[in-house]
Amino acid sequence: MPTQLTFSRILFKSLVIIFFGSAIGLTYNTLSPSGITLKGNWSPKVTLDSLVVPYGYEEGVDPPAISLDYAMMKFQSKNTIFLDSRYPEDFTAGHITGSINLPYEESEEHAPQVLPRLPKDEEIIVYCDGTECETSLLLARELIELGYKDVKVFFGGWQEWQKAGLSVETGN
Repeated sequence: MPTQLTFSRILFKSLVIIFFGSAIGLTYNTLSPSGITLKGNWSPKVTLDSLVVPYGYEEGVDPPAISLDYAMMKFQSKNTIFLDSRYPEDFTAGHITGSINLPYEESEEHAPQVLPRLPKDEEIIVYCDGTECETSLLLARELIELGYKDVKVFFGGWQEWQKAGLSVETGN
């Protein structure tokens, strides 16, 4: 019998701690200027061309978003540069054949080696992991600020390309 009472007391005290900890955390989050929103619209955003894009994308302001069909056509023409904005480990594990890695999160470190290989007047298609990933958009914006003229974003990215069974490779 004493074991059951002890267990009940421990359970009760644990629930009290969880309740007050949650209340303090939610209060702090609500009052903090850098708090995280607890509700939002998490459904996919779709462009006029029926492309699924991240919510940070602004059609008409940001570089054009392209479809898998357009990316495939440009891949086959071999006169377009594919730029992978994912981490080097992800790129090494698998990427679109012939693409170049410029990880957005580490762009300051890698840009001096990569940017000289990118002609400013050639078409560049930037991609990352998929429609949930925004590093391709952020990198594309930076390229435009640096004077690159023809930058597009393939939001379907690695996931859509691989799912379609298109040409991929591993390594650097």
